[in-house]
Order: sequence, then C-alpha cells, then structure tokens
Amino acid sequence: MILKRGLAYTRRPRAAIRMLRLSWVLLLFIGEVGLYYWHISRCQWPTNGTKGTNISQVAIIADPQIVDHYSYGQSGLLLRITQFFTDIYIRKSYLLLQDIRSPATVIFLGDLMDGGREWDDSAWLSEYHGRYQSIFSNRDPANRRVYDMAGNHDIGIGNTIIPEALQRFHRYVGPTNQVIDVGGHSIVLLDTLTLESDDPVVSSSSRHLVQWLQDERIEDGSVLPRLLFTHVPMWRPDKTPCGSLRQSKHPYLLNRRGYQFRDQLFQNTTEHLLDAIQPAAIFSGDDHDTCTVEHQIHATERSVPEYTIGAFGWASGVPIASYGLLTLYHSSQGNQSFILQHCYLPYQLGIYKCYASSFAFSLLLLAYACWCQRKHHWNGSDDERVASGRSDAIEQGWRVQQQQSLLPTASSGQYIYPRGIKRRLALDVLRGASSVALVAVPSYIAFILLFYIV
Repeated sequence: MILKRGLAYTRRPRAAIRMLRLSWVLLLFIGEVGLYYWHISRCQWPTNGTKGTNISQVAIIADPQIVDHYSYGQSGLLLRITQFFTDIYIRKSYLLLQDIRSPATVIFLGDLMDGGREWDDSAWLSEYHGRYQSIFSNRDPANRRVYDMAGNHDIGIGNTIIPEALQRFHRYVGPTNQVIDVGGHSIVLLDTLTLESDDPVVSSSSRHLVQWLQDERIEDGSVLPRLLFTHVPMWRPDKTPCGSLRQSKHPYLLNRRGYQFRDQLFQNTTEHLLDAIQPAAIFSGDDHDTCTVEHQIHATERSVPEYTIGAFGWASGVPIASYGLLTLYHSSQGNQSFILQHCYLPYQLGIYKCYASSFAFSLLLLAYACWCQRKHHWNGSDDERVASGRSDAIEQGWRVQQQQSLLPTASSGQYIYPRGIKRRLALDVLRGASSVALVAVPSYIAFILLFYIV
C-alpha cells in the first residue's frame, strides 16, 4: 500500500498535459504557417475596379540581405542559428507570395546578400548557389520572370565600387542595367550605384543608358510610360515626410553617408535623372522602411511619385517586413496606368515573444496542476483503501502522521509539508514539460520542413 501511494506521487497531471500539447500544436501552426498565409492572402493585387482590362502584375522585393558574419559580427553556432531563423522567414514568405499571388514578374531592388561585396569568389558562389537561390527559388520559371538589381551590399557604391564584385554580379546574376517592357510600360532598372562613380570604366554602362533614354524620349514622343527602379532613393529636401506607413522613429528619410553606403543619391544626379528619363514613377529600396514622396521634374513642371519599398527580412532594423504589389494597366486603358499596394509580412519578433510567454504560462500551469495533485494525496486520499477493508495498523499510523504534518503549527500558523516538496514538484513539472515537448518539438520541425519539401 505504501508503494502504491508512493507511485501516486509520480503521476503527472494528464489533463493539463493533453491540453498543453494540443495548445502548442495549434500555436505553432498559427505562428509558423497560418500567419504567413493570412498576411499574404489578405494583401491582394491593387485594382482600379475596371473589369476586363489587360493588366500585368509585378511583385517588388527590396533588401532581402541574407545574413552572414558581416551582419552582426557573429560566427560559429550563433551565426548558424541566426541564419536559420532569418532564412526560414524569407523562404516561407517568398514561397507563399509565389503560390498565393502568382506574380508574372518579380523585381529585386538590390542588397541580395549582406556581405556580398566583401567575399571572395568561392565564398560568394557558395552562398549564392547554395543558399540564396534555394531561398528564392522560382517555382514557375515558364511563366514568371525574375530580375535582380545590384545593391551597395552587393557591389559597393560610387567611387568605392568593388570592380571584382561588379564583374562577378554581371557574370552570375545578370546585367545591372536593363530596360524591359511589361504591361504597356517601359521598366528601367538603372544601376545608380555605378552612375555616381567618377571612373568612366565603372559608370559607362549606366551613363550610356541614361543618355539613350533621353535621346529616345526626344526623338520619339510616343514612348511607353517609364517606371524607374533604383536601389538608392532619390534626393529630396531635408526632413521631407514619408507618409503614414513609415515605421521608423524618423518620419523622413535620412541623408547620411558612410563606408559603402549613402541614404540618398546626390541632388544633381537626381535632377539629371528626372529631366532625362521623365519617369511616371520611381521605385527604390535600401532604406528598409516605407516612404512615399513627390519629386518635381523641372523641365515639365510635373510631379513624380517615388515609392520606397520596405525590406523583405525581419532582421533589418524595421519591426515589420514588407514588399510591394504593382498592377500595370496597358497605356491605352485610361489615365491611371499603375497602382501600387504596400504589403506587410508577420511580425516575427512578436511571434517569438508569444512563444516565450506561452512557455512561461505552460510551466506555471504544470506547476499548479502538479501542486494540486500532490496536495490532494497529502490530504488523506487513501479513504478508498479504508473503505475496502485493506487498511492495517501501519497504514493507519502513516495516515495519522501524514494528517498531523498538514496541521498548522502554533508558532507559524502554516501547514508543514513533507520534506523535499520543492524538489518533487520541480521533477513533476520537468516530466510534464518533457511530455509536452515530445509533441511540440516534432510539430515545429514538421511545420518548418513543410516549406522545404513543397
């Protein structure tokens, strides 16, 4: 009988464990799968409401900047952990963006990798082919065109362009200057990084493209509406507000300059591009946050909107990652030829905070359940053995001793519980948590693997 009662101490609170197992599976499914589906599904292609029009749909992604040891000065296991959690976020987001929204064209606005400009060829090729292309795999290459622009993290900027990195980008990724016709628009992918270099060998391709665009506009006034894409945003007057969608503590775009970066193009570069190209709109990245401003084209007195797209990763210094959905209407379909929709991805730090608070709550719930169960046994729960006639003197003496130990003392007024109760409770909670983890951890792994096998 005493052995039977001792075994009763080790019983885990099965009801609490079953509830926690189910709760964790549901929580992990929501955090790792459901929220991604919900965010991407709710942000739909923008439309002007006109039915039956000929349209093209373009997804715009800025600054994925896959993490490496140049990002935070990490190495070894800590770097691997950071890479895993940042990579899986981007992988899930891009996979679902393709499957749910099915863009015909995807444009990356540069900064593909964080330390790409610093790597030698072998390290860069390993990261690009083994990691970047795996994360950003084109799931429908027959019907989807993908264009990668260069960022300052890829090749440098201005007079600090790294020639080897620029040549490598051309060789393995593609040209840094392109003009493509999509949906009745001329999309200009302009390498403004090399444009501001004083080295004519470095800047010649960009300068020739700008000159060609200017000549074409002058010679043929019926050119398609132009959409200018640049990695670095255009210059604007200090503290020009960015609009209500901005998340940063600064409601405007800064204008800093440092090693291999600048927040804005030079003023003279901006004015020259606006006058020469005369775009209908400008799309930029680099800042990691959303910003919308209006520029004036001095030659025509016309204003042009610039849309800065937020970074696609969650470790970019902005709380919520984002991307853009651009609908293009063929120029013959009325005056409004394009519409942009800013879209937002899950708040990953918020998800992890939810996991942490849920873990703490789970431990408290298990501790309470274990406490209640042990207290129930201490309070003489052997009455069934007495009723069945199987109690003996030894057992009765044990019950008396147990009941006396639960009586309040004269000095403290507190119940005196058996020795080692804290240790026993801790072991009970540990066993319960392990039992929950046996279901929760495989569920988490399964939800992650889902995005590697589909």
